[in-house]
Amino acid sequence: MRGTKPNDKPDYAQDLVSDETVSRYREQGLIRIPGMLTREEVDRLLEAALRQLDEADKVAWDRGGGRVMDWVAHVDRRCADLRGLALHPRITAIAERLAGGPLRMLKSELLRKAVGGSAPTPLHADAPAIPFTGRPIGMTAWVALTDVPIERGCMTYIPGSHLMPHERDETPPGQSPDPFRWPRNMIWEPRVTVPVRAGDCTFHHENVLHMAGRNETDQVRVSLATVYMDADAVFEPSDLVPDDLGGMEPGQPLNDDRLFPLIGAGR
Repeated sequence: MRGTKPNDKPDYAQDLVSDETVSRYREQGLIRIPGMLTREEVDRLLEAALRQLDEADKVAWDRGGGRVMDWVAHVDRRCADLRGLALHPRITAIAERLAGGPLRMLKSELLRKAVGGSAPTPLHADAPAIPFTGRPIGMTAWVALTDVPIERGCMTYIPGSHLMPHERDETPPGQSPDPFRWPRNMIWEPRVTVPVRAGDCTFHHENVLHMAGRNETDQVRVSLATVYMDADAVFEPSDLVPDDLGGMEPGQPLNDDRLFPLIGAGR
């Protein structure tokens, strides 16, 4: 669907996501949609992303093997172009169709894996670090702004793991969990690795287990990860990440349309 016109919004979800695709997403917890962005969009957005990565304050994630990645938190509040990507009409329409209900954007993060063998992203699920209730509708849209073959650290998932019981290990807050401390019925499940081209988008459920390999190439891996939540979600603190939503109170509705805008059909 490269080159789809902006005024085609009413047909995005039905054209790009069949009923069969929706069912597969709900069974596996992940889906890849190729060619979500045009080449022109990719070029413009990658330029904006690299500028943010050079100029903005970044968060670094380091572990034993080196730097996993660095990222710009809440980049949607800093850059109009990347906010436009987080609220892209094709992406948001598909997100709501997959979720089966109205959504808001919680946050959008610009991610970079550096060249030269960056450390792998450990196996994890997003839900424990997402400070809201309103589940089970919660998902991440991950848009590649560079090509991401296996050698550049593409994503690997355990399909269906969002439907299995998740048990927290005893990893202290702020430390990456040991994947072999996850319940055995998950760690030994088959995995699927999903290389993507620049402009492709993957959607994954907040409870699906996923990871990413090292960047072994001479080009950075750049992507935008946007978390969408139920439109009626309320704030629930997470013990895995600091509260970066501005001092909200537990149980407070996440309904500030400036910070947490409705997406898709709700806009």
